[in-house]
Amino acid sequence: MERIITIDKSVFWWINNHHNDWLDWTMWTFSQSFSWAIVIFLVFIFITLRKDRHSWLWVLAGMGLCFLLADQISNEAIKDGVQRLRPCYELDGVRMFRTSKGGHYGFVSSHAANAFAVAMFLSLMYGGRKRTAIEHTQTSEKQADKWWQKTGSGFRSRLLPYLLFCWAIITGYSRAYLGKHYPGDIVCGALLGLGIGAAVYFAISSIRRKIASKSLA
Repeated sequence: MERIITIDKSVFWWINNHHNDWLDWTMWTFSQSFSWAIVIFLVFIFITLRKDRHSWLWVLAGMGLCFLLADQISNEAIKDGVQRLRPCYELDGVRMFRTSKGGHYGFVSSHAANAFAVAMFLSLMYGGRKRTAIEHTQTSEKQADKWWQKTGSGFRSRLLPYLLFCWAIITGYSRAYLGKHYPGDIVCGALLGLGIGAAVYFAISSIRRKIASKSLA
């Protein structure tokens, strides 16, 4: 464990000490709530409402659950339980750009958990090759169309998951860059977020299928 902690701190110092003016503002921007709002707004407007309007309420509910679970589990359950100090409280000389120290404990990163949860949920929702209703049901063509209207449009994008996870990775990186978290906090937060995003997606998908099957009965 001591070896892991030593490596974690070494990687943190490398990230925190490699900075320039352009990166300062970029990393600060990715850590702000308005950058999250922009990402969610773009996906919701240009994909959900334009390509998959039958799913708008499910998508909002899914993203809301991702944020709620990731934030509550990371803050209330893990941070207070583990009580690992943030580097800005534990180490001397940590560089922080336009940000405050925040709460004392940093394991796990809530930013990473939230970002990866949303990225995973939306990637499972819209990532991959295009699918049709027939691939998801054994009912007749007319029934499949009715079923699909209740569960989604079948829109898929191979590029979207790459963009979403790039956003999530940069968001996580920004937390070490700004002196708020150790890399280990970020990696574990990302793993937590991936699990939450997948769980929310499969739970919502299961509920939608049950609703659809009852409408066809």
